[in-house]
Amino acid sequence: MRQTLVFIPHELFGIPVFGFGWALAALLVSALVLLVLTYRQHRSFDEFFGYTVVLAIAAAAVYAVLPSLEVKGVGPTPLGLPIRGYGVFVLLGIVSGVALSVYRTRQIGMDPELIYSLALWLFVFAIIGARLFFIVQYWPSFVRPTLIETVAAMLKFTEGGLVVYGSVIGGMLALYLFSRKHLLNAFELGDVIAPGMALGVAFGRIGCLMNGCCHGGVCEPSSFAATFPQHPYPAQVSAALKQYSPPYGDQLAKGQLYGFRLASDPDGTPFVASVDAGSDAQKFGLRTGMLLSKINNIDVASLADAKAILGGAPLYIQLLTTNGDSIAWEVEGLPGRSLPTHATQVYSSINGLFMCLVVWFLYPFRRHHGEVLLALLGMYSLTRFTLEAIRTDEVGQWGTPFTISQLVSMIVLVFCVAVWSYVQRQPQLAAPSHVTASS
Repeated sequence: MRQTLVFIPHELFGIPVFGFGWALAALLVSALVLLVLTYRQHRSFDEFFGYTVVLAIAAAAVYAVLPSLEVKGVGPTPLGLPIRGYGVFVLLGIVSGVALSVYRTRQIGMDPELIYSLALWLFVFAIIGARLFFIVQYWPSFVRPTLIETVAAMLKFTEGGLVVYGSVIGGMLALYLFSRKHLLNAFELGDVIAPGMALGVAFGRIGCLMNGCCHGGVCEPSSFAATFPQHPYPAQVSAALKQYSPPYGDQLAKGQLYGFRLASDPDGTPFVASVDAGSDAQKFGLRTGMLLSKINNIDVASLADAKAILGGAPLYIQLLTTNGDSIAWEVEGLPGRSLPTHATQVYSSINGLFMCLVVWFLYPFRRHHGEVLLALLGMYSLTRFTLEAIRTDEVGQWGTPFTISQLVSMIVLVFCVAVWSYVQRQPQLAAPSHVTASS
């Protein structure tokens, strides 16, 4: 795990990089250069105006948005703008997916410019869809005291918080709109980009590993298990922010780093689901099945209440059961790393690479447009449903044991079956594609 690869410094030679500083000056110089080139090369004013609109949007972001994304350290001066490992690998996924799709278009004699044009649509719609899906799912965690702070939190997608299913929905909408605008067959184009989409997932999940999100549940130590550090930031940042890495914070809030694990009964009351043998929790009398009414003298009516208290890393634990029993002990110290977890990010990345290979070699044997894209969506829905069983970053929804991703997986699978039935009734391709799997 490495959430932050490097910091772009807050200042250079005493002048801020963002806000009213170096980056804004560079954009203004770029605008002047464009104006001069437009005049000398006799370009149209509309062309110059199009460039300046883009530069104006970038300038607004540099002046108003990026300063709010800088990370503060111990002192009053921010450390700078972090370059996140998650964002870097998402970018690598986009670039590699586009490159693979362009390679395929050249194999089949299609104009690669179509892919470059489509890539912009896919990027915008996929990022918006992925972020909106995450924001809706975890809206309470984005609420801040002011509107500006709330918007800034919503924009911090390079730290994680992009749901793959949101990007799939957004991407499919972009594919449909793009194909309709250019009078193309969306299924045919979808078959071409399917391997690139899967490759993008493979890189993106490595970004999840760097970020610590999308983590699995606690498992026995093995060569396939992963542990995560206590804090996601460097020491100088961790000293200023009491923030834990996602797996560590999740285990802390559930009590697992204290030697027990909490869950909730059908009525929502938190109870002790398990107690580690030989732990202080067991030593001082905590037993499986105990229903809790208070933690550290604070009423807990739900599992969320209990997590909020334990997530604050108290050095003294006092649990009061509904029967009036009190169990208490001092916490001698928290571990420096999380308990071993299933490396679900690695599993998902390998799965993405596997799907990429399958649909890449499937393409020459398709008989109808859309078969390759539907095969990818079907495989992803099945494997995602399975992987959710060992992930612990989501809970069951609407009174079911299924996470929201599992529920969406069911819907996607039904959709794929229905659309597959539709495409099979369409005229077959005249002959297998001339593209060979090894060409």
